[in-house]
Amino acid sequence: MSYKLFWGDLHNHCSISYGHGTLPQALARARQQLDFCSVTGHAFWPDMPTDRNQYAEIIDYHNEGFATCAKNWNVLVRLHEQANEDGSFVAFPSYEWHSLKYGDHIVYSSHKDLPLKDAPDLPGLRAVAKQVDGIAIPHHIGYAKGFRGINWDEYREDVSPFVEMYSLHGCSLSTHAAYPMLHDMGPRDFGSTAEAGWQKGYKFGIVGGTDHHAAYPGSHGDGRMGVFADSLTREGLMDAFKARRVFAATGDKIDARFHINDAWIGDTIKASGKRNLKLSVEGIDQLDHVRLIKNGRVYRRFFPDTNQDSENIYRLRLTWGWGKKIDLVYWLAKLQLSDGEFRKLDTCFSGHAVVAPKKEEDDLNADTDYELLPHEILDRTDKSITWKSVTSGNLSMRHATTQSISLEIKASLNAKISLEVNGHKFSHTLAGLIGEAQSHFMRGWLTEAMQIGPAVPKSECCVLAELLDDPENDSDIYRLEAAQANGQWVWLTPIWIER
Repeated sequence: MSYKLFWGDLHNHCSISYGHGTLPQALARARQQLDFCSVTGHAFWPDMPTDRNQYAEIIDYHNEGFATCAKNWNVLVRLHEQANEDGSFVAFPSYEWHSLKYGDHIVYSSHKDLPLKDAPDLPGLRAVAKQVDGIAIPHHIGYAKGFRGINWDEYREDVSPFVEMYSLHGCSLSTHAAYPMLHDMGPRDFGSTAEAGWQKGYKFGIVGGTDHHAAYPGSHGDGRMGVFADSLTREGLMDAFKARRVFAATGDKIDARFHINDAWIGDTIKASGKRNLKLSVEGIDQLDHVRLIKNGRVYRRFFPDTNQDSENIYRLRLTWGWGKKIDLVYWLAKLQLSDGEFRKLDTCFSGHAVVAPKKEEDDLNADTDYELLPHEILDRTDKSITWKSVTSGNLSMRHATTQSISLEIKASLNAKISLEVNGHKFSHTLAGLIGEAQSHFMRGWLTEAMQIGPAVPKSECCVLAELLDDPENDSDIYRLEAAQANGQWVWLTPIWIER
């Protein structure tokens, strides 16, 4: 069976419950970069703390958000239905159910109407999801059990075929995974990680979702998911969700595929003898490594073949932003190629990284509150790309608010790349950008800047491998993960093999 790869974000928020930005903004921005999305309403918390001496602000904040969601629920469902267009863009309504004991879950359904229903406990929530042929997906699972992390003792595969293990909260894959959990909800706990769940024998997939609270589904770097489905429809995607043909990514759309015999990720197959493993990874920037994990341990490492001929195909990234946090900068840019062609364009647009927004953060969201599309491709041909954008300075030296695009170019090294941006003109040969980024300031030191490059031969972005392997246990679990040199990751759902 052959499937197509689609990209989405099933977990993000806006002011329709609590957060910044409007639902129309969120859906318009999702359509720019994604194939599907769900903008989630915060709805229920049956075991919310009751000690007002310690938690009064949290209690009031959430109750106000839940009331807003209930008031706007019919609007949320209606706008998702209006945005949903088979074959073009799929939108699912959803709502979030918090729990200290069971961990937070989100309910989804492919049905046209999703009722807003509470439940006193997780078994009750599963029953609610089953009534609409839906699923209930845990997220930020890595927090400790009892502190809104996953409770593996209560987990069931039928209604929760996958978990969200990467988001703005960090990565819940394992103890040593990249991207620690730094929110005030606490550190990750190994007993709540995905690796711990697999060790317990559970079979589930893994995805990324932004958990973004400023109306920007798929906000780059905050979490995305890939899904292999037969059609871009609610029904086609839901079938793939339930089959676990899903994977997690940080932001860059790394096309990673892994098969054992004829199995896809998420499958369980029978194989008593040698098994044939095939993997392919195509990044949109230089790959650092690809790792094959077998039974929880790194089994093989793979690297790009830097001696392979790239046939004059390269990836080029442009990044802009920087400057002072208090300054909003409006960008208008046009990139031109003298010879050759721009073959592919990946936008790496993001919104402000906000989780549980506070009033003091309002000034940081001016661009997302008032711009329908803060970043937008205005025109594109095979030799030119024009776009607009609005940025402010990075929130910290480890928290970027820069924006970028990544291009696949087919051209000779002598081709000239010219950029007109905010009244400035810059020009470089492709050869001068190979492995080297060039920076240009717009108004002098401590002002906004544009980075052109680096350019990377496509061969350095790809890994292709095939191998035979022997059984190790009566049941073996294989999975694949890959990292680019720029820190962007992808993690695939496992394949299970039983003898």
